[in-house]
This record gives sequence, C-alpha cells and structure tokens, in this order.
Amino acid sequence: MNPRAVRTLSAPLLGSAYVTALALWAIRGTDADPQDLGDSARQIEAVVHGRFGAEIGRILVAVVGASVALGALLGLVAAGLERLRTFLHGTHPGLLARALHLLGLVAALQAIGELWAMAHDPQLYATAWYGRGGWRRTVEVLASDVLHPGGVLLLGTLAASVYLAGPRSSWPAWPGRVASLVRVVRARGLRAVALSAVASAIGCLALALGRLPEASAGVRQRAHPNFLVLAADSLRADRLDPRTAPNLSRLADRGTRFERSYVSLPRTFPSWVTILTGRHPHHHGIRSMFPRWEELARDFDALPQHLARAGFGTGVVSDYAGDVFSRIDLGFRTSNVPEFDFRQLVRQRALERETPLLPWLHSRLGRAAFPVLREMNDAADPRMLAREAVRTMRSLERQGPFFLVVFFSTAHFPYAAPSPFYRRFTDPDYRGRYKYDKPVGLGHDAPADRDDERQVRALYDGAVSAIDDAAQTVLDALDDDGIAKNTVVVVTADHGETLYDHSHGQGHGDHLFGDEGTHVPLVIVDPRRPAAAQRGCRVAGLVRDVDIAPTLYELAGVRAPPDLDGRSLRPALDGEPIAPALAYAETGLWFAEDIPGLPADWRLPYPGIARLTEVDTQHGDELVLQRAVRPITLVAKHRMVRDDRYKLVYAPTRKGVRWALFDTLDDPGEERDVAGSHPDVVARLQGALWEWMRLDEAMTERGGILVPRDEGSPAPDADDTLLRLGSQEPQSAP
Repeated sequence: MNPRAVRTLSAPLLGSAYVTALALWAIRGTDADPQDLGDSARQIEAVVHGRFGAEIGRILVAVVGASVALGALLGLVAAGLERLRTFLHGTHPGLLARALHLLGLVAALQAIGELWAMAHDPQLYATAWYGRGGWRRTVEVLASDVLHPGGVLLLGTLAASVYLAGPRSSWPAWPGRVASLVRVVRARGLRAVALSAVASAIGCLALALGRLPEASAGVRQRAHPNFLVLAADSLRADRLDPRTAPNLSRLADRGTRFERSYVSLPRTFPSWVTILTGRHPHHHGIRSMFPRWEELARDFDALPQHLARAGFGTGVVSDYAGDVFSRIDLGFRTSNVPEFDFRQLVRQRALERETPLLPWLHSRLGRAAFPVLREMNDAADPRMLAREAVRTMRSLERQGPFFLVVFFSTAHFPYAAPSPFYRRFTDPDYRGRYKYDKPVGLGHDAPADRDDERQVRALYDGAVSAIDDAAQTVLDALDDDGIAKNTVVVVTADHGETLYDHSHGQGHGDHLFGDEGTHVPLVIVDPRRPAAAQRGCRVAGLVRDVDIAPTLYELAGVRAPPDLDGRSLRPALDGEPIAPALAYAETGLWFAEDIPGLPADWRLPYPGIARLTEVDTQHGDELVLQRAVRPITLVAKHRMVRDDRYKLVYAPTRKGVRWALFDTLDDPGEERDVAGSHPDVVARLQGALWEWMRLDEAMTERGGILVPRDEGSPAPDADDTLLRLGSQEPQSAP
C-alpha cells in the first residue's frame, strides 16, 4: 500500500479504534443500578442473563458497529483539520507523529462532543459523571452550569482556532500559502484542495442529521375538520399557567378551558384507553400498566377506529411513555411510538451506559439506527418529538382530514428536560442527588429533604416548559400550512403528578389523597365555532376523561357507540351550561411494598413488581401481570367519588374497609377526614360509589367489600389472608 493510501485510511481507522475502545469500556456493565431497584434489580438481572444472553451479544455487536462508523467520521473531521493546519504551516510530520496527532484530534473532538451533550442533556450522563463525585462531578457541573451548550461550542471553536493558528512564527507565511491555494484552485479546480473539506463537511452533516427544521407540506385548506390532541404525561392542571406554559396558556385563552377535569385511573396505559374509548377502566378492562395478551386482544371500539372508518387519517406520535400505543390496537393507522417489551428493556439498559456514543446517537439519525433510544426516559426531548409530529401531521394532511395525538413524556418522572429548561427554575447551587433528574426506584431510596423537594418541583416545572415550547412548534405548523382555522386542538393529560404536596409523596396512581394526581388540564379550541362563545371561556363544573371521546365524536360528526360512560361537552363550547356529574377514580398497581404518602394501615399489602409480573414468551416477550395475582390487585384498589365539594375515598385494609371524606373547599390539601361530621354526605356519595363499583363485571360486593366474582386460586407465595377478605367484617366509616 502506498504512503498516500496509508495516510488516507489512518484517520478513520484511528478514530474507529479510539471510539470503539471507549464504548467497550463504558458497556463493561459493573455500575450500580441507577434506579436503586434493590432486590428487584437482582431478580431482573437474573432473568436478563438467563434468557437474553444472546440479545446482549447482538447489542454488543451493534454498539461496536456504531462505534466504528462514528469513529471513522470523527477521524475524517480530524484529518480535515490536520491537513488544513499542515497547509497553513507547511509542515509534514512523519507517519507516527501524524498518527499521534490524529489520535489527539479525535480524542479532542469526542471530548467536545460529549461535553456539549452533557450541557444539553445532563441527565443522560448524570450516573456516569455527576453521580460518581470527584472530578467527574466537577466536569459535568462545569458543562451544565457554567458553559452551557453555547459555551462548549465556543470553547471548541477557540480550541480549533488555536490549533490551526499553530506557532506564531509561522503566521507571516500564511498570505503566501493562501495565494498558493488560490492558484491551485484556479489551475486544478477544487479537487486537489477540497477533499479534506468535503470529508469534514460530510462527517459534520452526518453527525448533525436529524436536527434540521421540516419544510412545509404546502397543503390546501379542506372542508372537513382536523383534530390535534396535544397531551403531556403527568401534566397537572395548575401548571397550565403563564409561568410554566405560556404558549399553551395563550392557546387556552382562545378556547374553552375546563377547570375541573379528572381522570379515572392515574396511570398512563389505562388512562389513554379511557380517554380514547369514553369508557371507565372496569368497562374497557385495562386496569394496570401490564395487561395480559388476552386483555389486549379484544376490540376496544375506540375513537380512532371510528374516525378511520369515516375517512380520517389517524396517527399517534410519542416518546418513551407512549410505548403503550405499541401494545394495543386502538385504531391508529400511523403509529410513531417506541416499542415496549423485556427485550427492549435489555437494549435500553445497555445503551444507557454508552455515554461516549450518546452525543451522536441522541439524534434523528441515531434513533433510526437504534429505535430503543426513544424508550429512554432521560432522552425524551420534546423538540425532537415536535419535529416528528409535524412530519407525521403533514403526511396525514396530504391524505385528508386527520386525527393526530402528540403525547409528550418529559413531564413524567424523572422530569429530564433538555437545556435550557432543566435549569430554568432550579437552584444553581443545589448539589444533591436530584441535580438533573428524579429517578424513581423500587428499592430503599432515602426520603427527600426540603431542598430535594424544591429541586424536584423545579425540575418538573422545567419539563413542563420544555413541552410548552415544543407544542408551540406543532401549533406554528398549523399556521404555516394554512390549516389552523380548520383544526380542533385539544390539550389534556393522562394524569397529574403529586410533588410532595401536603405530605402525599411523589408520583401518581398509588393513592387518591389530594387532587394533584387526578386533576388534569382540558382545553378545547374549535376555531369553527363563534369566537365570542369560546374565547377565554372557563367551565367550573366537573368533567371527566370519559367525556372527551363523546365530545370529539360529536365535533367530528361521527356517530358514537351507544355504551359510552361519558357525555359530550359540546354545549360548553357554545357557552351553554352542562349538567352536573360525579367523578370516579381508582388506583393503579402498586410497584413496591412501601409507598410514600400511603400509610401501611391504609392498604392491603402484596409483593413488589418483580414478583407480580412475568415475561410472556408466547407473545413477544411482553412484561405482564401474573394471572394468579390479578384478583389480589383488584381487591386492593382504592376507589373514590367526588362532587363539586366533597370527595369520598374507599380503601380496603386487612381490618376491613376504611372510608374517608374530605371537604375539598375548606381543606384543598385533603388532610382532614370529616366523615364523622357529615354522615349524610357519606351516605349519599357511598351509594353513588357502590353503584359505580358494582358495574365492574369482574367484581361483586361481599360483606361490605368489593371482591372478585371468581377468586380463583392464590399464587403460591401470596398471603392467603388476602383471599379471605370477603369473610371479614369491615370497620364502620370513621
């Protein structure tokens, strides 16, 4: 091989070797679990290595392949810089010196790239850098709190300038060399001089692909309405305000805002099925995040199905929390969402460690090569999702009227927003464990102190702001495409979020104390209706998630199924009153045996999530709830009913049912049980709640407690006491 060929190939080979070495070092897999899963982690790791050893090998091969490709690109960029410096200074180092030179450049480019990514998405690097303390923590804090992404780019530019400038003694020769370059270009065209520049440009373009704005589709106005649902996971109703969500607040001022909207089960999977079917969870059958195959195989008779039959293009776009849409058929013809099964969890766990590759993989191109990146909760960038939503919307619009759901996950824990949003509301002097995000593990995480709680709330608010900013991108696309005046926009959430309010803990779905987990925003903007009827209209009466589907059926002019549990809210869009209604809800599956905000004597205990679930190897390695424990989890659910003022909570315990009544007007934090002072209210709401609970065909009342009609046989390690609840005498209401 001639020397020129060696020089040409040495840069990409060196780059590939360097990045591959970094990637293999990162994936070695000895780090502690970032979510502190405790015993659950050990059980899960045993399953991973026992069943998915081959998958781990395939991931390793894919990581090495990506490392080789990315390293080669960095090597090409390094070669371009090196040749430019050589030209400016007229020096020609030997083969070994050049190799060392190129290796140093590749290392510097990789370091700048990772430093920039650390400033832009610090959550992705917190475990490997900030979490280890010492100089690593200092580096990440320097990147995120001092330099920021722009500062890192400036630092890289200055470093490149210093490198290209070289020793001052060579500067006087530059004019002559530039003149020589001009003569070469004139004599031989760009071929002799521009090869390195082209290679560098190709490398930079490939690394940046996926970050460019989308061009307008140039679509025409249509007679039929479109529907755009902008939803955010865990979005509280009180955060739809000018401080955290100025864009969506302005949108709400143009439409109808329902100030007291409630969900029926504050967990993502069952809540979305409720929203899109108009039926309560005990009606549609999805009661947890881990439904079995037979529960998913039914016809859900959902809104997207009916709209698709009526000629609408139907689509859903989401990041990690939207993986629920890949597990169930609700009628979406276009689905751009991540997949979820145990195999995906294995892939995700491996890529989370690949901090040397993440700066380049966290892009549209990277997600095309590694789709599982969309499943990473620390990588939920709302701006990337918004761009994908615009692409999907324009594709649907070319076909006719559309119904599109855009579901943002960033407001779900760990509240990992990209720059600048993650620091918008946080204290820059905070150096605790929740500096960049708030992972929720299932182990023995120490309780949060006041500084931690303030930090978590600030991270959450930053995540909401990031979603608000991205949502405006989608709304702007409506205007750019000329379809805003013919598109009904709905803003809502699958559930809210408790953020240490009134000692109720943090999270959602574990209990029904307080409004934070069940109270969500609901805004409907229908530009076809008279502006005077909608503009700034605020509806104070109770509405429910089961009311959304009936409303959209009517606005679309499509006949709704006859067995819906909700009613249409269309009259409110015209400024007319709506009939009063009660709101009902139930809790989700408990993932751990110790739940902050829920005292042990207020629940029926059952094992943690690792002992409740299994891998369904017959249906795509889905993680599902074991059939034997489903009766226990249904019996243990808390239920509630509320009217405009009072909330009644039903909570089964080992000693029987506990009832609690809260006056939400005088006690909005729901800290005082007033059942003893209002027996008439208890009796009225108790009757309504029992009527609602008896609609559950899988359950029946026995001795004042709701139990399965067919209790079946207990799991081998289940506490038999749980299956004898029907024979116990419940306590009277407090």
